[in-house]
Amino acid sequence: MMTNSQTIALACSLVARASLTPDDCGCSFLISRRLAAAGFNIQWHNFGECTNLLATHGVGSPFILFLGHTDVVPAGDEKLWDHGPFSGAILNYQGQEVLFGRGSADMKGSDAAMCIALEDFVKKNPNHQGTIGLLLTSNEEGDGKGGIKEVARILKESGNIPDFCIVGEPSSEKVFGDTVKVGRRGSLSVLITVEGTQGHVAYPERVDNPIHKVATLISKLSSRIDNGNEFFPPTSFEVTNIHAGTGAENVVPATCEFLCNFRFNNLQSKESLEQLIKAYLNKLNIKATLDFRLNGLPFITENSQDPQSTAFKLRQAISISIEEVTGLKTQFSTSGGTSDGRFIAPLGAQVIEFGPLSATIHKVNEHVLAEDLNKLTTVYFKVIEKLLT
Repeated sequence: MMTNSQTIALACSLVARASLTPDDCGCSFLISRRLAAAGFNIQWHNFGECTNLLATHGVGSPFILFLGHTDVVPAGDEKLWDHGPFSGAILNYQGQEVLFGRGSADMKGSDAAMCIALEDFVKKNPNHQGTIGLLLTSNEEGDGKGGIKEVARILKESGNIPDFCIVGEPSSEKVFGDTVKVGRRGSLSVLITVEGTQGHVAYPERVDNPIHKVATLISKLSSRIDNGNEFFPPTSFEVTNIHAGTGAENVVPATCEFLCNFRFNNLQSKESLEQLIKAYLNKLNIKATLDFRLNGLPFITENSQDPQSTAFKLRQAISISIEEVTGLKTQFSTSGGTSDGRFIAPLGAQVIEFGPLSATIHKVNEHVLAEDLNKLTTVYFKVIEKLLT
């Protein structure tokens, strides 16, 4: 049994806390108490209902920052779970020893692994060079209000800029260690409200149906925007919500609004996508109002061949560490959604994401292999060693 592992014990305690966004439910305090005992400097940067913990050890550069979140999405109908979603138990599940429960993979298992790796490194290297730290927030799964974006602003204002950032998001796809995220696409949400002329459906000559206009506009925006590049796949466009109508079956509405999202690569920007939408509106003679929300810019830890560059050092440290622990040659990827790494990258830090399997995140019966969490702790420890020596 691996339940004697400090990582597993801490992860179990974290999962047992129902820390639904943005309620930290004491998770950060539990971790801070361990790190404080190991000599870490503890800072709290709380905004509203959001809890943010920054724990650091050492001074100067290089600065290695581990980044995570303690909040989880709701469990949903608990009757659909094979076991309690907040039991925080190690179970023999489907023939494997797993940590079972909401947040086990996304991402309390990684939180525990990062904490124990940092704790163990300081015990072994009390006078290490540079700075190592852990930054946790309780509002990553929600709207992010008061979360890492605010702490990133504080880091920038204080000049306390990380050189390297390792985000513990579940990046592995089929087996532990097979994938590391070295970048993410940007995310731009747009609420588009198209105007028309309301009237009776029996008199089409008297109306101007905004729903028909929206259908044409969506068709245009769904066409290929770009072909991507060596770092990113093509920019994507998806409609997530549509609303129109008075509720009556014989009335053409005056307006139709739809919410859409662009996941864009580094060939695009908020400005270029805004111009794209406006060009289609002009071409189709559609009158509309646009409300943009930029959720994050694309970032990439490039495949530099310069051994002195921080990008090269970080890619090498993570890939070699994974191979030493698992025997696998990891693949670098920029697929998937966004993470709080999007707030740290603009500071000038090189950012990667590495964690356990993502197969069950946000699903019923979320779980993670106990063995993988122990391996993850070792990988994190080795990455610190490589970057600081």
